[in-house]
Amino acid sequence: MNKFLLSFLLLTSFSVSAAQTATPTAPASILAPVSDEAIYVAYPGDKYTVAFDHVLIEGSVKPGATLSISGMPTLVGADGLFIEWVPLKEGENTLTLSSTLNGQTSTRELRITSTPPKTLTGAAQIVADSALPAVDRVAYLQPTNLEMRGVPVSFTGTAGGKATFRVGDLGPFPMVEGKAGQYAGTFMLPAQLAATPVTFSLIAPDGTTTSAGSKGKLSVTNSGPRVAEVTAAIAGRGIQAGTFVWRNGAGRNYVVYPRPGAQTVIVGEEGSTYTVQASSTLTLNAPKSTLTLKPEGTPLPRAIFTNINVKRGADFSAVQLLLPAKVPFTVEQQAGEQTSSLDLRLYHTIADVDYIVSDFPDGTVRDVRWWQDADGVARVHVDLKGQPWGYDATYDDQNMLTLRVKHAPKLDARSPLQGRTIVIDPGHGGTENGGAGPLRVPEKGIDLAVGLRVAALLKEKGANVILTRDSDATVPIYNRALLAEEKNADLLVSLHANALPDGVDPKTRRGAGVYYYHPQARELADSVLGSFLKTMPDVGNDGIHYQNLALTRPTTQLSILIEMAFLTDKANLRLMMSPTGQERFAQTIALGIEKFYRDAALKRK
Repeated sequence: MNKFLLSFLLLTSFSVSAAQTATPTAPASILAPVSDEAIYVAYPGDKYTVAFDHVLIEGSVKPGATLSISGMPTLVGADGLFIEWVPLKEGENTLTLSSTLNGQTSTRELRITSTPPKTLTGAAQIVADSALPAVDRVAYLQPTNLEMRGVPVSFTGTAGGKATFRVGDLGPFPMVEGKAGQYAGTFMLPAQLAATPVTFSLIAPDGTTTSAGSKGKLSVTNSGPRVAEVTAAIAGRGIQAGTFVWRNGAGRNYVVYPRPGAQTVIVGEEGSTYTVQASSTLTLNAPKSTLTLKPEGTPLPRAIFTNINVKRGADFSAVQLLLPAKVPFTVEQQAGEQTSSLDLRLYHTIADVDYIVSDFPDGTVRDVRWWQDADGVARVHVDLKGQPWGYDATYDDQNMLTLRVKHAPKLDARSPLQGRTIVIDPGHGGTENGGAGPLRVPEKGIDLAVGLRVAALLKEKGANVILTRDSDATVPIYNRALLAEEKNADLLVSLHANALPDGVDPKTRRGAGVYYYHPQARELADSVLGSFLKTMPDVGNDGIHYQNLALTRPTTQLSILIEMAFLTDKANLRLMMSPTGQERFAQTIALGIEKFYRDAALKRK
């Protein structure tokens, strides 16, 4: 980079100066307190149960007031904030909060029940309702693959014992104790089995015995596989809503996002799910709400394609497969230093490609290859030039499956945000408060205050910024990603404030964290967290998190979720609540986004 350009970039970057940090970030109404109580408890509510021997109590009293919890003086800040890690005895605890201000005392009670997990000892016991299967499981035919035949069974009971299980007249079969008192085994489905519960037996170390049966029954019929069609109304091309996902019952992180009209093979059911046989070696649990069984005798789905077309459009390159029928598929992204790839896997499909028509030059797609797996899965491997800026795959009415890969935008390092479309999503809103706000403002208000300012800063740099909400409104979670998709946005950036789950000491976690799921979004996540580490080291570093979330899962654009800081850390919370702090958060996030675009521009020079 030449010295002139470097000087120019430094001068035009966002700067977190003292003058800027004094700027109010949002109208006062956004951060209006939700309560005027003398003792406000944001968390937990009364009659609350925790599976731990401590509970986190957070809230505030009037500035200048004192506070005690069950007679023990509690540290209170000048603003009235308290966040306490309170020990509990097993069972119900009545905690009395007492606050005094100007000679006036106010009290309130919290009833908290502690049910910490404990290892059972002594006489043989099997914990009620712990036995699995808990719902009926039906196989329509005996699976030929050994992994598919294995049905997990388990229960919780007295530790250190010897456990077995039976299914009708079959057994007894041994079980293995993992964690203390956690017993598990596997039942291999036979050719036929009438609906039968699993019966468990346990011999405790003291020689006593007990037995229990599962609520769910296992059965195998020879009715044969059924065909089902995806009939769920699924919005968007790359939303990948968790309510529709098909998961691998064996526990691997393998999912299929179905598309309307796709047909598949059903070989069983368990409670509210069907067992989908995607290939000879892969079964998936699919919500029954996504599928409708076709009449008996419907032919099993089978698709074949003989050519692949690659086309370059204004914003996307498209890889197209014309199929005789819609089938389930997955798209998997692999990331590399200079290149990346997308693997399209089509189930119940045969690939017999004799030609590929493409306009590779100057497009996002570098190369396309295909092969046929032995288990009825056709694979199309798409090599890309660099990381994609988004992708999605869906069918049209003529059964054309199109994998779209978004082109990298043309960027100028001197003004990298100019003309870019970015969706900023202030988390929660309306009826969804988000995390509890000990200083009487729930998370949704903080998210909106910072989000409005981030949007303003990005607009000042020439970006086209779209907010998922600009007021205290309820926006369904998938509508947020759908808006980014409809606007053909480069980025979806969701803003949140973090909080600790039950059972974690609030002194152990603080700081900014950034979440991503797809490799294409990692550089954006790195840039934003890097901005926090550089400009707000006082907040703390909660790191980069790979996590499958509703707002990191969308693929049509780069999608990340920012947890700006922790509501359960006093310093973090006070910073998020102050106008100066909100300005710093907004400046830092905007700086990280701008740096991401600038780095992308310089890489292509």
